[in-house]
Amino acid sequence: MAFEPFTAEWAREYKEKLNQNEQYRQAAQTWEGPIVFMVEKDPSVGLEEDRWIFLDLWHGECRDARASSEEDLESAPTVISGDTQTWKQLFDGQLEPISTLMRGRLRLVKGNMAELSGYVLAAQQLMKTAMEVDTELPEGL
Repeated sequence: MAFEPFTAEWAREYKEKLNQNEQYRQAAQTWEGPIVFMVEKDPSVGLEEDRWIFLDLWHGECRDARASSEEDLESAPTVISGDTQTWKQLFDGQLEPISTLMRGRLRLVKGNMAELSGYVLAAQQLMKTAMEVDTELPEGL
């Protein structure tokens, strides 16, 4: 069953797959704290509003994953945003997460780039795992 990206259902499936990923568990042993990923609205592909997912990451485990609330955006130490095309290219494996951030195609809305740079392997596994979720992208992407 395919899920629309950054929805509650997609987040639940992502959490399950992330917690099954031993490479992520090893790479993220010292990562602690929530992160929010946001896809920006794009009416041209039928995405009428921004979508966010909240991930509570703790030492290689995803303790929670859900569609985000405004409170999550305020409380999470790290918020990363991108347009639909950039997320599609990340999901397709055409882009690498950290270098995409450094080039500004993904934006660090809130957080510390130096800190994230220390988790390149964990970030790669986060994206690799996202690619394993059966995702139904909006028409036109």
